[in-house]
Amino acid sequence: MMITRNNLNEVLFENHDARLLIESVVSHTQATLYYYHGVEITVEHALRIYNRAIHAEEEDSSYSVSFLDFSGDNQKTLCTGNYC
Repeated sequence: MMITRNNLNEVLFENHDARLLIESVVSHTQATLYYYHGVEITVEHALRIYNRAIHAEEEDSSYSVSFLDFSGDNQKTLCTGNYC
């Protein structure tokens, strides 16, 4: 599922700070975030995504990320664009 402001309630966040960071990304950048149900977005990952999305926006570049597996120590994301 692509994350938008309209479906943020369907996304599992570690806490409110993580939610605010991702909400800012989908509201103020052209970044594309793909989410898989049941995956928890941590503050650490949200901050990394936020920084990359803002930097890409400043450089007028594209940025997209897919949350493939955020379980335990196997936390992986796939991203595309110049700021991965």
